[in-house]
Amino acid sequence: MKLRTLQVKNFRCVEDSTEFTICPMTCLVGKNGAGKTSLLEALYKINPDVQELSTFDVLMEYPRARRRDYQKRADAQPDDAVVATWELEDGDVETLESALGPGAVKSRTVVTRKGYYEGRQWSGQIAHDSEPSARPAPGEDTEGPAEGVKGLADLQEAAGPGDAGEEAERPAGQVAAPSRRVVSPAFNSDSAFFEKHVAGLLPKLLYFSEWHIMQGRVSIDALLQRRQKGELTGPDRVFLALLQLGGTSIEAISRIERSEELIADLEDAARPVTQEIARYWSQERDLRISFHLYPGRPQDPSPFDRGLVFETRIVNTRTGLSLNFDERSTGFVWFFSFLVWYSDVRRRYGDNLLIILDDPGLGLHAKAQWDMLRYVSERLAPRYQIVYTTHSPFMIDPDKMQWVRTVEEIAEDPASGRFEHIGTKVGDEVLSTNYDTLLPIQASLGYRIVRDLAGSKKLLLVEKPADVIYLNWFSARLSERGKQGLSSAWSIIPCGDLVRLATLVGLLAHDTAGFAVLLSLSQQDPDVVRHRELSRMLTSCHVLTLGRYAEPLESTVEDVIGPVTYLALTDLAYGMPRSQRLARTIQPKTGVPVLKMMPEVFRTSVPTGAGFDAMVPARYLLESGNKKVHKLPAIENALARFEKLFADLNACL
Repeated sequence: MKLRTLQVKNFRCVEDSTEFTICPMTCLVGKNGAGKTSLLEALYKINPDVQELSTFDVLMEYPRARRRDYQKRADAQPDDAVVATWELEDGDVETLESALGPGAVKSRTVVTRKGYYEGRQWSGQIAHDSEPSARPAPGEDTEGPAEGVKGLADLQEAAGPGDAGEEAERPAGQVAAPSRRVVSPAFNSDSAFFEKHVAGLLPKLLYFSEWHIMQGRVSIDALLQRRQKGELTGPDRVFLALLQLGGTSIEAISRIERSEELIADLEDAARPVTQEIARYWSQERDLRISFHLYPGRPQDPSPFDRGLVFETRIVNTRTGLSLNFDERSTGFVWFFSFLVWYSDVRRRYGDNLLIILDDPGLGLHAKAQWDMLRYVSERLAPRYQIVYTTHSPFMIDPDKMQWVRTVEEIAEDPASGRFEHIGTKVGDEVLSTNYDTLLPIQASLGYRIVRDLAGSKKLLLVEKPADVIYLNWFSARLSERGKQGLSSAWSIIPCGDLVRLATLVGLLAHDTAGFAVLLSLSQQDPDVVRHRELSRMLTSCHVLTLGRYAEPLESTVEDVIGPVTYLALTDLAYGMPRSQRLARTIQPKTGVPVLKMMPEVFRTSVPTGAGFDAMVPARYLLESGNKKVHKLPAIENALARFEKLFADLNACL
């Protein structure tokens, strides 16, 4: 069965999420506190892999603002917390019709509801097992609800109004049967029937979050006590799963006589997990898992001061050093714990799983998050549906934006002027207008756009949009004269100052040899080599400082044009009267970049008092083409400087 739509209501901060569609790999994106985890936990309770976590608790989970009122009517009218619409697959239909008779499945849509009551409630168009092979006689009306229904509301509409006389006898929350005459029931809401025939087809739900991360040191006695009291934690369950993979149990450990045999079995069990990590964990390739079992020592903290203590260590085979599992990076620990839990759940329930991940890879570096997303996409998604939450742009696939759902906590100010809390809502498409909600999505798309801009070309990163215009304009003029311009292999992208340039290079660091960076250095940053972090990000690409082609050291592209030429260009761009032209009245200051002096020049020398905009001369040059070249003084010197710059850039190719 595949999950097609989900609706969560009356659960923690979620009053009513509204129905939203579920994709092969659904990504829920939203701010902290928006309700993402609540959505996952409600879904999980439909058919959890840990059965004792399947019930809804009114005290702890019903929305607090309405809990007291609900408790007064709960016995007579219990509320749903989750409504899930499933689609039967071909194998499911074959299984059902082999048990109920051919034609028993009238529609592949099945709806499951669960809430603050015992068990689950079901509805769907499947014939009752008391008449599994019933067939209409020729000419009888066999019309039933449409096959294309998607959710509970569609099923209710398709079912029709029903018999008013039967309405009072129907249990609360059930949907009326259709009033049309059919031989086999077109709409069946007999939950006992569904539990008998359909429940076994539901995928088992595997939920994993940071609360399931295995601990590096486990007291066997303390764990036995927690299990006896029914107080097992998430880390306890993952550790028990690891023992199961090794073919042993907590009882076997507690009475073991030869620990070497146990450790050998566990290391054999951990070997495929270690191999899987090595395949998808690109951060470190030389790691293996090691286990130790020893008696607690009195000087150790409780509860590790008595009984048997089981310790998991990570060995770096390159250095020969080992660390306790807890001391490794949170990302590695998360990855290992998840693989253990997933392997055990799959061993117990087979491949009919739906995997729920709460903030996977939260502690991972950006590159490791790509590894995690690649693992989920390549190893899990082809077999199972995945529903996960994230805040990170590196856990969002920009090629699968149709699988992203935004989660927001909505508060409105109605016309009455009163503040009204609406609660968590899920956007069935990426339709949110809230900047904070969309930020990870925008960052993911922005990264992809930068990559796509380059395509198969090399990236030339510059500081300002005006730089793009000047480089292209001077390249065109040189090419017209048969001289060397900027190679068409370069794609020029403006990025901002030194820090932003270096940061972008860091984001795209997997191919830094394909970059060149053209930058100016301020007085505060006279030498990029002195900035360790920036230097490290820029080391593997080609860095050209503009001070190599003009004076002063802090030169920008405008200084490569030359102060005299640039002032004349500014005169033309702003339409300065002949008597007030800056090229005649202003003497450039030695050692001062031309852009740095332009604001003061405009304040003192331009009568209109207009502020200076560095894009105005660039736009003028772009629009003029080569028509005004002869009016720019010292243009030949400028062309010579750009020719040298372009020669150095092209040499980088």
